[in-house]
Amino acid sequence: MAKQSIHDIQEMRIRTLTMHSAIAPENLQFVNNHQKWTSSLIWAVLVVTFSTSFVMGVNNGGPNQYNSFIIPWARGYPFPCQKADGVAQWVATVWWGCNYTATSYFNKTGYYYLPRIPVDKQVVQSIIDSMHSICLVIGGTIGGLTGQYWYLLFTRRNAICVSMVFQVVASILMVIPLEIYNGYKKGDPDRNEINYALENKDIAVAILYISRFLSGWSSGLCCVVSTIYLMDISPRPMRGKVVTFHQLFVVIGLLMGQIVGLPWLLGQHDKWNWGMSWIGLFSFAGCFLLWTLPESPRWLVQERQRTEAAASLRILRQVNLIDAELDEIEREEATVARQNISIYEMFILDRYRWPLLTSIALNAIQQLSGINTVFFYSNETLSDIGFVDDKVYWGVLSTGIINLIMTAAAVKFVEIFGRRPLILYPLIIITIVMMLLCFSIQYHIPILSLVLILIFIAVSAVGLGPIPYIYPNEVFTIDMRPAALSISIFASWLCNTIINLLFPLLKSVLAGYTFLIFCLFCTTAFVLLWFKMPETKRKKLSEIEAYWGYIN
Repeated sequence: MAKQSIHDIQEMRIRTLTMHSAIAPENLQFVNNHQKWTSSLIWAVLVVTFSTSFVMGVNNGGPNQYNSFIIPWARGYPFPCQKADGVAQWVATVWWGCNYTATSYFNKTGYYYLPRIPVDKQVVQSIIDSMHSICLVIGGTIGGLTGQYWYLLFTRRNAICVSMVFQVVASILMVIPLEIYNGYKKGDPDRNEINYALENKDIAVAILYISRFLSGWSSGLCCVVSTIYLMDISPRPMRGKVVTFHQLFVVIGLLMGQIVGLPWLLGQHDKWNWGMSWIGLFSFAGCFLLWTLPESPRWLVQERQRTEAAASLRILRQVNLIDAELDEIEREEATVARQNISIYEMFILDRYRWPLLTSIALNAIQQLSGINTVFFYSNETLSDIGFVDDKVYWGVLSTGIINLIMTAAAVKFVEIFGRRPLILYPLIIITIVMMLLCFSIQYHIPILSLVLILIFIAVSAVGLGPIPYIYPNEVFTIDMRPAALSISIFASWLCNTIINLLFPLLKSVLAGYTFLIFCLFCTTAFVLLWFKMPETKRKKLSEIEAYWGYIN
């Protein structure tokens, strides 16, 4: 019998499916070609993660080191000695010769120190002070939600370039604010110098916020486009491991942002704009290096470009015998009943409800566990619990180092222990740690607080760090992954936005007891995921769906 075309096979199998079924049949045999790392796969992972994931990490980790400079600057006090108490004052003393023991002598114009905020305005001011971080997470929220639409305009690979372009523009804009609005003069400025410095303040602050918004958009977008591309180019047995590299390079970038933000490097009042803009060089290079990578073979199959898909697989696997893997991709694609399903329908249809809700829950608890309050506000938190001067910086660096070590371990753990245990058991530990952290912060026990923060980071890194990016790609059919991942990432950045808006307010009211709220979130997520999250490690989609009772 003449061999049927791929198109005929697709049409025949699609007709055998029910309206809402989009799964591989039970007798479909998956290929286990025991693929290992190849130089082409390593190069593709490095280009994508360095130019998007690493950049996202720097954008998250760096600003924490610069908050003590950005806050006075944005309020209208850009001069070196205009610092609040704490590490910023230490930096001003060591690097700019500010003499805080003789302020009555130097403070002729009232611009030698940072005026205290009245009690009735502290809550509003704390939100305004966090606005550059809020702009980042709002941008991330939009980037995550719109990620699926870039795939409609571009290919899998080319959509990644959009994320890079956003960051390049953001980095160029970040250079400008401190060039047009600064107070580099040492000592007490006179009134003319003050007026001259403030001349372009509003424009500079607006550009800062726009830059942070674009950086956030780039970060949110990369969580969708980069992770799907990494999933597509990976051999099936290695998908969890390869996608985990997205989170690993986010963490490497976070640590690098902390290091560059040290006062011995760019962590000073006249250099922080460069500390937040240099990362655009990686995105700029990525815009060119991206074209050396093969296109997603799965996307090419979807576009019925079999010859191109085969060529892409040969480059990635560095072997000519790729027919078995290509046939597997084609068989999976042939069973996908493509439908125009709205977000509302994804929630109400049994076929998609629990995959979507558990994906959203994972991405939401990633933020509602409180992890980014550590990385966005660790400088301030460590100062509040008793760390002084340069000890604050070493405490901040310790959070980045433990995060990197445990995320590197997660690359192995996700395939050894599976997804479900690495989510559920850490949530129990996080809940206990948060309760103890409330006690240690309230009673100002610095070393205990730091140890608890490090434990919190360690257990979060092995599960809540990488798995929310992996899981949606494993519980949805190929055609639904971009939309499902976009919705999940949107939930993550939305919760991140809420936390950034409310944390300063809650902290001013509840102090250390704020962390009890995170305990409540973790407990709620644990109960939901205990009953509704299946194990997905090396399982067929039909086996995963059987957990929810979608298949008899």
